[in-house]
Amino acid sequence: MEDFLKTYERDSPTLYPDAEILLMIKTTETSCVGVSVYPNEKVRSLAESRTSGKLKYLVKENFRLSGDMVVKHVFTNK
Repeated sequence: MEDFLKTYERDSPTLYPDAEILLMIKTTETSCVGVSVYPNEKVRSLAESRTSGKLKYLVKENFRLSGDMVVKHVFTNK
């Protein structure tokens, strides 16, 4: 898990350059939940097609939700 998280932290900005937000939450010692926010479906679909093969073996479940982001607070200076 720690190796995956280090790799994701290092590589996700390059793998998902059009994402507005990349968030990974460690839920247990062996599980995590990732949230990626994209400006539109076209960009999201492109990102998925570009990277699904590289990380697919690590993913137990993969699902998408669509909607409007109504609140966005990002604090980078804490």
